[in-house]
Amino acid sequence: MARRTFGTIRQLPSGRWHARFRDRDGQQKSAPQTFTTKADAGRWLSRTQADIERGEFVDPMLGKVALADYSALWISTRLVRGRPLSPRTIELYRWQLLKHILPTLGKIELRHLEASAVRGWFGHLSGPDGPGRPTAAKCYRLLRAIMQTAAEDGLVARNPCAIRGAGREEPPSHRPMITVEQLNALADAVGDRWRCLVEMAAWCGLRFGELAALRKNHIDIQGGTVTVTESAAVLSGGVRHVGPPKSDAGRREVAIPPHILPNVINHLERFSEPRPDGLVFVGPRGGVLSSANFGADVWRPAVASLGLKGFTFHGLRGVSATLAARQGATTKELMRRLGHTTADMAMRYQRAETARDRALANAMSEEATAHSMPSAETGNGSAV
Repeated sequence: MARRTFGTIRQLPSGRWHARFRDRDGQQKSAPQTFTTKADAGRWLSRTQADIERGEFVDPMLGKVALADYSALWISTRLVRGRPLSPRTIELYRWQLLKHILPTLGKIELRHLEASAVRGWFGHLSGPDGPGRPTAAKCYRLLRAIMQTAAEDGLVARNPCAIRGAGREEPPSHRPMITVEQLNALADAVGDRWRCLVEMAAWCGLRFGELAALRKNHIDIQGGTVTVTESAAVLSGGVRHVGPPKSDAGRREVAIPPHILPNVINHLERFSEPRPDGLVFVGPRGGVLSSANFGADVWRPAVASLGLKGFTFHGLRGVSATLAARQGATTKELMRRLGHTTADMAMRYQRAETARDRALANAMSEEATAHSMPSAETGNGSAV
């Protein structure tokens, strides 16, 4: 029998077999388990040697950390475009892990987290007993990102999250949408103090958090623009956090449609904090704007009074995207106006409404009819 040139095999007092080898740095590496037969140990060494030659070898001992421990480290060290995660994102990721990922997968070591386990977990999460497909997609994207980092760190040979389309959120077949007339009625319903808030969300596409952090010196009345540099979020325990938008695209200058400028000026004079850099939107007693209080005291009663069931404040961004798209805005222009880094995110807010779709269908039919009509010279189509 030929002498083995890669690794060594020895029998243990228990009768099982142990395999080990030296890597290219001269470090001794052992198989993660012992083997019943010498042949099994030999086959493991042969596969390992082949993986090393292909540059695909991953030391299985490095992946002994449990997913729960590794995910905690991942969140604390994660960088996105060179910046740490925002406190709001950290809170969201921790909740998704605690609620939907770790109860099933948290105790599994990275080296033992197989694609089959991921498929089983996702199947349950996205099934009838789970929280729903949108939540399942978000949790899958988080797990995939964590395991991709583990693969890049050399802790696992490959990312076990390989379910095609699992991280994609299908947009609802019908999202509540309002007309300009309903938007104007909604601005009336919320009252003078909050009219400007609704109009800047609908006509400028600003998020609630961006409006809550907006300061007077970031509105240029002469130039007709608003500059977004910060966003406010309320974390667990009622802690208010103000910081930069979560992406560079969130920092942007947005043109204010001229027809709402008089209402913006009126709001700044009557309802904003008096100092030049004061907050634009504050409560009746001068407190910071709270999404919970605004929703309960102002938004939901106004929406209910108009019969707009299911329409959320965030839906005003969809109104903004649709209104801009009607005027011919390109996808890139929508991305810039809404503060999105990807086209998918911008297009998610753009609606193809029934009335607009009918107008397109009618126009297509008119063109087809024009080309099929017999000419004056041919009468019924026969040659003269």
